[in-house]
Amino acid sequence: MAQWSGKSQGSALGYKIFIFLLRIGGLKPAYALLYIVGWYYIFFVPAATRPLKYLYQERLGMDSHAARKLIRKNIIRFGQTILDKIYLFSTRKNPFTITREGERNLNDMVDAGKGGIIVSAHLGNYELAGQLLERLETVINIVMYDGEDTQIKQYLDKVADKKTFNIIFIKDDMSHIYEMSAALSRNELICLHADRYVPGTRTIKHDFLGKEALFPLGPFILASKLRAPVSIVFTLKLADLHYHFTATVPQVYEGRGMLGAERMLEDYVAALEEKVQQYPDQWFNYFDFWEEQKA
Repeated sequence: MAQWSGKSQGSALGYKIFIFLLRIGGLKPAYALLYIVGWYYIFFVPAATRPLKYLYQERLGMDSHAARKLIRKNIIRFGQTILDKIYLFSTRKNPFTITREGERNLNDMVDAGKGGIIVSAHLGNYELAGQLLERLETVINIVMYDGEDTQIKQYLDKVADKKTFNIIFIKDDMSHIYEMSAALSRNELICLHADRYVPGTRTIKHDFLGKEALFPLGPFILASKLRAPVSIVFTLKLADLHYHFTATVPQVYEGRGMLGAERMLEDYVAALEEKVQQYPDQWFNYFDFWEEQKA
């Protein structure tokens, strides 16, 4: 089974070209270039398109023609979400409108004074939610793998203005857990993904879209042990400049042993399945998500 390495695709040169287009013409010319990039990935990066083909045909039951069209749309959509983040971070301009559903749930979590965990997935534009949540009266901490190539990170640091959220990088020495616990004690919010894992980390199995899949155990155990309220959040792109934000009612997943983690996983998978079925073009997990996936 092909696994995710924790690193993102792309090159520093590619980022420079797109950022140049963003600066001289905004989002439209950068979006236009994505149509060429989409064909490149379809023809020359099968590692990215093969998992999508399996998702669309085997898990969602589409025919080959519909799957091919959706694969190209997916790649273009993925590029757009990256450009949206770069544009927002580097220009500090926000041209996006958003439909907010359940935002009051996050305000309630902050008002409770115990911090909280916002759980999402590689679906839609997760990082953009950090900007959309900036009007909450607390600090937002986004937890992620330090997976970008150094050259890309250095370039983005030069062009990006001060971010409105903190980043906690997942590290081998497990120091990120102490950072997360400290953030909760300060009534801050922690945002993390619960749909990817890297080799060597502990996983938990659950049926997902009709077939058993592996999920990282860490987020579910952490939420259970810390007894922190959890809200499942997604930010989906509906049009070039419009997003739909959803947040579930916060829940505390307590339970002896694995019980709390398993209850949280059950709710998380149900929410994720619903969103994948609604927005299949925005599933950005480009690796073999299901065990024993067919080529």
